[in-house]
Amino acid sequence: MSNDIETSIIAMIATAVETDADKITRDSELAELDIDSLVLTEIVMEIEDKYDIEIDLNTAEAWESLKTVGDMLDMVKSLVAANT
Repeated sequence: MSNDIETSIIAMIATAVETDADKITRDSELAELDIDSLVLTEIVMEIEDKYDIEIDLNTAEAWESLKTVGDMLDMVKSLVAANT
């Protein structure tokens, strides 16, 4: 399931930023992918719908914690695991 989550989220990110998924790694920085707060919000909403989770990004510190694709993947995996 873990790899499925990573593949799915990377595909969502790739679609949002109009790039190839194979160019995105866990170490890819969201800022370098031109993911601003609006794009990130759209990706987060799609992830929430797909995995039936809630990602709290209402605080500045929550936004600050997401610097890389890996940060996002780890957060989603932990929320999915807690939800099962």
